[in-house]
Amino acid sequence: MDSLLQRPACTEKSAISTSHTHNRWWLLFGLFSVFVLLAGCEDSVDPFKGTELPYTIWGFLNAGTDTQFVRVFPIRDELIPDVNVDLDARVYSTDLTTGERREWIYERVDFDTLIEGHLYWSAFRAEHSHRYRLEVMSPEGEVTSSEITVPSEIEFHVDIRENSTKFPVRIIGDIPNLVGLRVTYNAVNVPPQLAWPVGTPIADAVALPVSIDYRNVVEQTDDGWEMLIDMRRDYTAVREVFRLNCLVTDELGSAPDLWLRGIEFAALAADSSWDPPGGEFDPNLLSVPGTFSNVTNGYGFFGAGQAISQGWTPTVNVSLDAGFNFEAQCQGISPVPIPSCMDPPVPCVGERLPGLWRIWLR
Repeated sequence: MDSLLQRPACTEKSAISTSHTHNRWWLLFGLFSVFVLLAGCEDSVDPFKGTELPYTIWGFLNAGTDTQFVRVFPIRDELIPDVNVDLDARVYSTDLTTGERREWIYERVDFDTLIEGHLYWSAFRAEHSHRYRLEVMSPEGEVTSSEITVPSEIEFHVDIRENSTKFPVRIIGDIPNLVGLRVTYNAVNVPPQLAWPVGTPIADAVALPVSIDYRNVVEQTDDGWEMLIDMRRDYTAVREVFRLNCLVTDELGSAPDLWLRGIEFAALAADSSWDPPGGEFDPNLLSVPGTFSNVTNGYGFFGAGQAISQGWTPTVNVSLDAGFNFEAQCQGISPVPIPSCMDPPVPCVGERLPGLWRIWLR
């Protein structure tokens, strides 16, 4: 069994194509993909073109990590901004509770061939219940700023049961908002070991993390929030993503199965400023200037919170019970081919064309 579980030589793939140069920014951009979406739009079509305000800010202070990040966008008149040009702004943060002030370090990052980011970072832990001011200063002395208060400390617990496909989650504390609430399944497709006709190429296994949105599942309680992770329910959604990415065949094909490598629960327990109009982070709405911003002399949003996450690997029996399967199809088939094993082990092809076995038997 162990050899089967470790068998696929996997190629890593992302459900949404990204090429972040530095993985350490996942807390800033993974939790809040809507902000990345808005930011990407600003790189191509600037909705603030013609304004006299200097900068747009996106980011948050995270009490759950020792390094803080913020992304800064210069507001320019050009429809398509220059690339490979450093931003000459300076960024400072002040702990208004203690009076400590620090300057952040600048770094330009290429997220892909078309989008680059101006990131500023500083190595410190945001303190719970402290108020901070972030300032972005232009060479001419103009200041774009935002003030936020880091919420109080929280606790969370994932009840990892060895014999159940359901895992209760409790988040305890004064938590005005939960943002980016998701459960990620790190799964891999399982190609068949054999394919007919002989010599038919078999694609390598591909690891594809799939995130399930749990915003509509979580419920607020007297002392926090609670939710129930349901592997059986989520398996259907995970498999559909693999199917849409042409990584599995249909249920009767030669490569219908997925195997689970691990699960990760993640969210941001956020302060009360995370309160967009209508309670939803709608990119079409938030891209309108002035619709949702806590930034002075600029646009965007700068929040605060505590990122929480926990990963684990369910037992083999639990994964099998949820619908995952590690055994490759078409193992030890007889000299007389069975029809499903004669379908091409290249997903999507077998679903859109007549099975090869039908062509073979004509």
